[in-house]
Amino acid sequence: MSSILKWTMFRFNSLYSDAHKDFATSLLPSLLNFSSLLNLDISFCGLRQIPDAIGCLRWLERLVLGGNNFVTLPSLIELSRLVYLDLQHCKLLESLPQLPFPIAFEHDFHKYKYWLRIGLVIFNCPKLRESECCSSMAFSWMIHLIQARQQFPAAFFDVINIVIPESEIPNWFNNPSVSGSIPIELSPFVHDSDDDIIGIACCAVFSIAPIDPAMTIYANANRYDMELSFSNKTTCNGWYELFSCIPVILERDLISVKSDHMWLTHFTRDSFFDILKRIDVTLNHLDDFCMKVVSMDVKVQSCGYRWVYKQDLQLKHGCGNFLDRKCKFLAIEDEAQPQSSSNYITP
Repeated sequence: MSSILKWTMFRFNSLYSDAHKDFATSLLPSLLNFSSLLNLDISFCGLRQIPDAIGCLRWLERLVLGGNNFVTLPSLIELSRLVYLDLQHCKLLESLPQLPFPIAFEHDFHKYKYWLRIGLVIFNCPKLRESECCSSMAFSWMIHLIQARQQFPAAFFDVINIVIPESEIPNWFNNPSVSGSIPIELSPFVHDSDDDIIGIACCAVFSIAPIDPAMTIYANANRYDMELSFSNKTTCNGWYELFSCIPVILERDLISVKSDHMWLTHFTRDSFFDILKRIDVTLNHLDDFCMKVVSMDVKVQSCGYRWVYKQDLQLKHGCGNFLDRKCKFLAIEDEAQPQSSSNYITP
């Protein structure tokens, strides 16, 4: 029986139905008895409180809580398999709990369509605002996902997406651009014969506000769009190929206040190599390679990128390299992690 429940996915996304909200609220306590649950989506159910028992679902890998009315969250520190946490549009959320580090994988995520989103989404939470802890938590989350990916090759995923409140590109990124595009110097990657580079991290800071139908050229549009693209200007004639979409619901009615956020995307070494081949299969004409964050209605203020090296994963020895800020928060997280076993990697 437990093996069946282990593969069960419950989704109660109730954006448009009050009846579904009532159903989800009444059924949620019994669902928490499914201790082997992998995926739980209770977004937009009008929940004012998240049961503490969610923190005991130790097999949980994907937790979607966006669009609810809770002020705080229960402890999630025991969810060591969690690889995706979605808190977008939680407009009453005032604080974040200490998050777990994802340190145990069992699945090839390409086999399951609903696993394609890996990362952390904290978007349009006006009472939470931008904070040092939020940024530190996001970078810590990304690095531990990359660590787990390195240690568990069978848990194959290509892209990590993180969205958090942030108004500036962290100093960790190379030469940020004060626009939505930036040239990428490929020589470190091309000449990396020792495979020290394990991926590339791209980021963009953007400002979002309620859409004014009188001002947008898409007056009938119901939502924003925001995409991350790459191109080689010399050979592509200004054409960019889409490689990632921002993992948030940008519907007009949900955006009530203007706010700044950072979108951080990490591509593995292999996936970025595939991107280069899609743009130029010969890999001989990539002298003018660049990244661009594209949106019609969202203002992209700046963007940046950084090659991620193996040594960047040594959080305990160099966490200051990420944000040039104090790392007290990360140190507390390291001390609070459970002891590793033969099935886990050591953070």
